[in-house]
Amino acid sequence: MLLARVSIPVALYHLLVSVVFQSFFFTNLMIIVYNTGYIIKIPTYSMKTVESKPVMTETELRLEPRVSESYYSPDMDDRTVDGVVELMTGLQESMQAVRADWRAVAIGDRQLLERLAAPHIARINESRRRTDLEEPDIDVSEISENFLLGLAEPNWEEQMPRDTSDEELQRWESFKDEHPDVADNLEEWYMYHAKLHELRKDTGLMERFDEEYRGEQMAATRAAAGFLHAQNRKQHISEQMANLRSRAAKTGRSLTAGERRKIAAWQKQLSEVDENIDIPPNSSREQFLEEVTRLQVREWKRQLNSGLLMTEQMQTIIDETLPAMMRGEPTLFVGETGGAKTAMAEYMVQTYFGVEPEFVSAYGDVNSYQLMGKQELREKNGASVSEFVPGPIIRAMEQGKPLILDEINAMPPELLKRLNKIMQLRPGDRFTVQEDSGRVVKVQPGFCIIATANEKSKRYKGVDDLSVEFQNRFGANINRVRYPDHDKGYDEYPRENAQLAMAAVATKRGELPPDIDEGDFENFVRAARLSQQIFSGTNGEGYDQFIDTERMVDNRPGLEETVLAPRTMVDILRKVAGSYGVVSLKRACQTFLDGIKNPNDRKVMHHILEYHDLLPEEMLRNTSEEAGDNEETDES
Repeated sequence: MLLARVSIPVALYHLLVSVVFQSFFFTNLMIIVYNTGYIIKIPTYSMKTVESKPVMTETELRLEPRVSESYYSPDMDDRTVDGVVELMTGLQESMQAVRADWRAVAIGDRQLLERLAAPHIARINESRRRTDLEEPDIDVSEISENFLLGLAEPNWEEQMPRDTSDEELQRWESFKDEHPDVADNLEEWYMYHAKLHELRKDTGLMERFDEEYRGEQMAATRAAAGFLHAQNRKQHISEQMANLRSRAAKTGRSLTAGERRKIAAWQKQLSEVDENIDIPPNSSREQFLEEVTRLQVREWKRQLNSGLLMTEQMQTIIDETLPAMMRGEPTLFVGETGGAKTAMAEYMVQTYFGVEPEFVSAYGDVNSYQLMGKQELREKNGASVSEFVPGPIIRAMEQGKPLILDEINAMPPELLKRLNKIMQLRPGDRFTVQEDSGRVVKVQPGFCIIATANEKSKRYKGVDDLSVEFQNRFGANINRVRYPDHDKGYDEYPRENAQLAMAAVATKRGELPPDIDEGDFENFVRAARLSQQIFSGTNGEGYDQFIDTERMVDNRPGLEETVLAPRTMVDILRKVAGSYGVVSLKRACQTFLDGIKNPNDRKVMHHILEYHDLLPEEMLRNTSEEAGDNEETDES
């Protein structure tokens, strides 16, 4: 299981929201969640029963008149445990859609927000005057936009019709007309709300729900939370060890006896963390695993959105290279295209150095002046003067920042020679800037060079292999970043590719979007991993059916220029998810195939996609007909 990289309070917050949304219609609580300035009011109901009658709480009595009569009523499918669960999920989704769409329209319109929030601010000020006459009034113009959004957002449920009278329905339609961007989802919200309120009166159904779903689901959620808490603990311990080693490496000293004892104790804790994780007796193993996966997918999604999915390979590389970086030694990440080399370099700088890196892309017409800096004419006191403007290398030295040289093997040879000297610099050393009249710069702590390079450079246009002399400048700090699941056999499930794919397109609940077929998704992940291995030169059992014999004899990779690299895989899945059902995954695979120029690559990739049932039937029929026509032509 991938280690979670989230602090315990955040993990518990997400778990709270998850549990609340699954059960909030059936718990006698009024919960207010504060998050980034928003106030989310979650109305709730009770599921407790006494003498076969629902318990009426103060909250319910206030809500009762609003849905005493509705033009929506539950059907037979709704009057089941699964039906209730579907209604709850639908209510959550429609509620979130209304709130998100309303904010998207309102945000940025300061005047609108201040006008809508003004009555609330007036009431707050009135209350403050009664309690403290010396307290100044709150000025609406000084309130943050986030807080204004929370105040200005309508109380949607308060506006829902209380009955089916003409007056109520006309008021409801007028309210929706005032909010056309959310009207459809708001109507859905009301439908789910009304149906669930009616079902609450069905005591027998509520008892079955409590027995069949809620108890087991809550137990599974608690067990899943315990498991992920253990993973958080393990990640926290790993980070403590990495930070301790980095502090020692930054000053070039050895670990003290006390620090070595700490690391030994932490390593012992790592081996003991999972020992007390048990599945509770009233939670099935399947439910537990589903809940763990759902919560874990949400964590993977957070990681990917923050810059890097922390797979086992990535964590190992970070642990091994971070101390050298902290000492100011240069590091080289080598790997195939789309394998997250650059993403990992940026993540390490932002996370462990706490700064944004200086960044140079070697592609294009990069020259010495763009790297080092140059003299520019500036206007000062009415006169033009020449002034040196530092480039990214000099800025990194002076400010104590890491410098990322992306795709360094695309850099012109004369610049690589210039970098030879710079690669040997360490914090505290001095460097003479020729472009600035020989000015001497002292290299500040934090400076280091992180370079990335593509593997097997001849397949990439404008890229050359690095010379042995230049590679030697990196010493022992050359790290190979391989594609996910590089160590898995042909028949093994590509777990890391699947993690990345789910993190890229999962919903906020940690589930696959409804517009992506689950079977197609799994086949696509397998096809992507297969193409990665063939592109990287893997052959043998299972792979041979996709690679022609001549290429295997010559030890050439089966794919020359094309691969469903992790980055490409994510882009295709996001295209499908972002089309909201317009583009299927099979159609996206066909489009990808159509864009392949290399004839051999197109043939191999067609075989891979067809083998995994990822091409539309119409395309397969056309291909079959074309093949038949070619055979007839050959015979004639």
